[in-house]
Amino acid sequence: MNAPADTPLAQAVIAQAVQGLESTGWLDDAGALRQAAREKPGERPAQYLRRAWLLGERLGLTQALEQARAALGLALIALALAVALAALGLERAALGAERTINAAAALAALLGPHLLALAVWLAALMLPKQLPGQLSGQLPQASGGALLGRMAWRLAQRMAQRVASRASRRLARSGANAARLLDASATVLQRLRLWPWLLGGISHGIWALAFALALALLLFDFAFRAYRLTWETTILSSHAFAAFVQASGWLPARLGFAVPDAAAVQQALAASAPASATLASSAAAANQSAWAWWLMGCVFTYGLLPRALLAAFCLWRWRQGLGRLAQPDAALPADSPEALLHVRQVFARLDALAPAVVMDAERPAPCSESAASAHAASAAPALIGFELPPELPWPPALPASPALRILNVDGSSAQRQAALAELAARPPAALLLACHASASPDRGAARFLREAARHAPRTALWLVPADEAAQAGHTARWQNWLRAEKPGAALLASKASALAWLQKP
Repeated sequence: MNAPADTPLAQAVIAQAVQGLESTGWLDDAGALRQAAREKPGERPAQYLRRAWLLGERLGLTQALEQARAALGLALIALALAVALAALGLERAALGAERTINAAAALAALLGPHLLALAVWLAALMLPKQLPGQLSGQLPQASGGALLGRMAWRLAQRMAQRVASRASRRLARSGANAARLLDASATVLQRLRLWPWLLGGISHGIWALAFALALALLLFDFAFRAYRLTWETTILSSHAFAAFVQASGWLPARLGFAVPDAAAVQQALAASAPASATLASSAAAANQSAWAWWLMGCVFTYGLLPRALLAAFCLWRWRQGLGRLAQPDAALPADSPEALLHVRQVFARLDALAPAVVMDAERPAPCSESAASAHAASAAPALIGFELPPELPWPPALPASPALRILNVDGSSAQRQAALAELAARPPAALLLACHASASPDRGAARFLREAARHAPRTALWLVPADEAAQAGHTARWQNWLRAEKPGAALLASKASALAWLQKP
């Protein structure tokens, strides 16, 4: 699956996810820091986002972001199919099995749930905005009225989590990342005040689809079947019903829908009486046509039209909110003190990469390319002990020639960065990395080897033996690892071979 383009929204989501991952400890980001500083010079927010994107690519977050979008799309399709079935059931419940329809009851069945949900959504917009817990899987409550939108989001989360629990190891990790990115997306959208408009747009769009299907079914049934719409009541008067019909039909009439007049209202009341006969005259048939258009006009005017307009309004607010991401500062995680501290710490680490500026320094004479090559050739080789046990004596006893730069890296991020910075400032003629033979090669050693090898024309790995009897087994394990991580690098298993390699021109 291809990774998505690094749009401003995608960058903000990846940055939020990386900040959540680093809440328990820093990732190995030495290479990402340097690349971000090189690609976005002088732009700290852009460098922060670029660093997060590079880490996301390495961790598979960018690929999982596309999977999260696909899960949300599948959830929307599933909800749309469910809504189509619900619209069919709603239309059948409104018309009933008989050919006699209580007009007011049918209108209440078609519009009642919609008006109630719409009132809840409008009330929810007035509530204070509430940020979700970071990576907690909890949806923010500020847009609780957008029920269908929340259902789509939760269904997408469950789909991603099901992939994480049942798929293979690689797909499971991708599914877990997709679920994590959905949570990070909720945090970003809430911070940008886009969360209500996203869920509202989803909810209103699904409601509009439901009303469009219900209207199509009503039109089909009224076109090919004969129904009789009546008014039945026990305690209300005919004047109340007439006032209700005129009030509810005022706006549909302005849109071209027919509305029953007072005579049609009286005929409907008469038709609903137990002793009344079925109206079969042409005038009665015309009145029934007016009742049908009144019912469809009310569904269109008070159901489909407001939902379609609100969906368009939410889409407009969504695009307007995305425009705020043109400012890089808006995409930075800033929803909690911990997130702000993380941003400042990354900025400080980026500042530490900047070379020191010497004022009024003596300008060096320009050197030729051959002089630069001669300088690189005369540089001292570097010997780095990487994660060696404390009981192992370091540095080892070596002859005075050749001159060596000897470093020791205990595996901490600070020492790794310091060693890489020194190698970048003064590239060695050769790099010899000493590792403990009985240790197991891991991803940390692989990353350090790749980063350090960029600064030296040739690189080798020296296995410092812990047990001569087991040396052969250790050598085979490290040889296979080195062949995969750094093809062409030499593997040295003795002090004599290490010295010979260092003295080699």
